[in-house]
Amino acid sequence: MPRLKGAAPDGPPDALELASLSFQERLAIGLDRLKSTRGLTNKELGEQLGVSEAYMSHVTRGMRDVKLTTLDKMTRIWDVTIEELFTVTDEDLARIAEKKARRKNRKSTKPSS
Repeated sequence: MPRLKGAAPDGPPDALELASLSFQERLAIGLDRLKSTRGLTNKELGEQLGVSEAYMSHVTRGMRDVKLTTLDKMTRIWDVTIEELFTVTDEDLARIAEKKARRKNRKSTKPSS
């Protein structure tokens, strides 16, 4: 999931780039929004679904596909629609850009060993 994880441009993606997001990437963004708004961790999401924290970590980073049954379970347990999980908003992009900036800042301020 290089557009969200790696060396992407500093600004938010443009409309063309946004349209090219895969379903995995869109779900990762939707789950990030869910985690942010509800103050949940991957561990808590995994416990609610009956899956491991490692599995949720891969899904929330867009590195793993989910089964339709798991997607259905997400919508029922978290009381959200599939559209909500796959919709990417300007607020989502701003939140992700802010997280990237914080991570970049932390890496640049770590003392060298």
